[in-house]
Amino acid sequence: MHQSTNDILALCDEILLAILNRLNSIDVLYSIIGVNERLDRLARDISFTRSIDLVTILSNEDNPSKTSSILNRFCFDILPRIQHNIECLTLDPLSIDRVLRIGNYPKLDQLTLVNLPPLLMSRIFDDESSIIHRFKNNITHLSVTMNEVSTCDFIQNLVVNVVNTIFIIFTNLTCLHFGLQDACLYSPTLLIDFLPTTRFSSNVVHLNISVCDLDDCLYLLDGRLSQLQTFIVEVYMISKTSMLLNNMETVSKLKCFSLSSFLFTTEYDSQIVPLLHQMSQLENLTLSLLVCDRASFIDGTHLINDIASKMSYLNAFIFNITTTGTTMDEELYPTSDEVSRVLIQAGYNVECYIDCSQLGLGSCHIYSLPFTMERMDTFVDNFPDGVFLTVRHLFVHDLFRPFEHDFFIQISQSCPLLHKLTISNSNAQQKKFMHQQNEHEQTSSIVQFSHLMILDLSMASLDYAEQFLFDFNTHLPCLNTLLINYYILVNATQYFTNNPARATCSKLQRIICEEKPKMYPENFCAYFPLLKKIKASS
Repeated sequence: MHQSTNDILALCDEILLAILNRLNSIDVLYSIIGVNERLDRLARDISFTRSIDLVTILSNEDNPSKTSSILNRFCFDILPRIQHNIECLTLDPLSIDRVLRIGNYPKLDQLTLVNLPPLLMSRIFDDESSIIHRFKNNITHLSVTMNEVSTCDFIQNLVVNVVNTIFIIFTNLTCLHFGLQDACLYSPTLLIDFLPTTRFSSNVVHLNISVCDLDDCLYLLDGRLSQLQTFIVEVYMISKTSMLLNNMETVSKLKCFSLSSFLFTTEYDSQIVPLLHQMSQLENLTLSLLVCDRASFIDGTHLINDIASKMSYLNAFIFNITTTGTTMDEELYPTSDEVSRVLIQAGYNVECYIDCSQLGLGSCHIYSLPFTMERMDTFVDNFPDGVFLTVRHLFVHDLFRPFEHDFFIQISQSCPLLHKLTISNSNAQQKKFMHQQNEHEQTSSIVQFSHLMILDLSMASLDYAEQFLFDFNTHLPCLNTLLINYYILVNATQYFTNNPARATCSKLQRIICEEKPKMYPENFCAYFPLLKKIKASS
């Protein structure tokens, strides 16, 4: 080891820095600071000390004592030596108070706080004695994500107060991202419900936020954010609104606008399109929408003639739009080529597929390529061709036809990095499960979801619990969270005795049910040995 160290030290500074730059900067600091005077000096180079992300290194440790030891070393030995270089800090609840108290951080202007429980978030921002207020004039970029969502009034009011406080106390704030720690796990039923009296910082040029309804979105565009150029918003519900934009200056100056919503809306033509027509200076537009009960599909002709052509500066248009519930004679349905032709002629790469249900209700999913969004919704029992590497949350829904085993094989191959899968289907599977096939029949391959951590079966029938929990049907090595009806879980596991489901269930750390029994069977804990929380869904 001594000889190896000498060999390394024989290299010149330029080569050593080149080697260190290929390593994780936090690993470099943790491993080298205090070990050798020369290596120590190199490790304190601005390239390793400008941005410090303690969340990554602490979250990789399962041993609490090791986590505490790492944090102690950073707080006592490392951060005091490099605080004058730090411009960006990423912290979690374990590290926030300790790290912010040990230094002045004169260059700190970017702060990211992740995984905050609502009460801690309130204490940090609402309490004027909180250490974070020391940096209120320095922070220009702030990102806050919370780890718990509830629809109760207390939490809703708390979050609104926190956001209002952020806008008020950070006088030089130019960029704000406020959202959920894991958007895959929770739906944004809470988030921001703004009042017309909400105060904002006029310096903000970049805002990324989730809101309850379209009124909240329009409040943010009423002129108080006069410098806003980039607005990324997820709207939980796009419904009819009587609110009018009286001040069009903010809207007309926007350069980048991203709108997403994952509940169906009937107000696309009456609310969304007129709003987009006011954004004459847009350079980048992203739309991810579910539209229902429209007389015709949203197609390439509409997207070019009614949206893109109205924005003379537009150079990037990303879209992921599903129209469903459209009623027309099947022979009048356009083909996929007809839906996408005008977009392709305009130079866009696009994919589209069309489906007709048993009741004559048509669906059309049109999206730009490459697909760059983290969520995809599909409402048919077939899945589009291609590989979607960015998709982390997939919602599959069909009212009339079951999802069979082969369908799940296809989506596991098309979305190899899937983090959450939501299934909405009450139709019984028609094809036999693997364990029901006799030895003379060719058995299907096991479905592999190598990265799936969250499985939502709360809107699915018993067949899908058996499809995913039985290890000879589906392999889920990373699954830790299950949303399911408790009594379907009871039936699938045969009162927590079924061996085929035991391996998958033994990995679960969280179960979310619509209702819970007053008492659990004696073997419940043994069947779920890692279970940390079982709670009723709100």
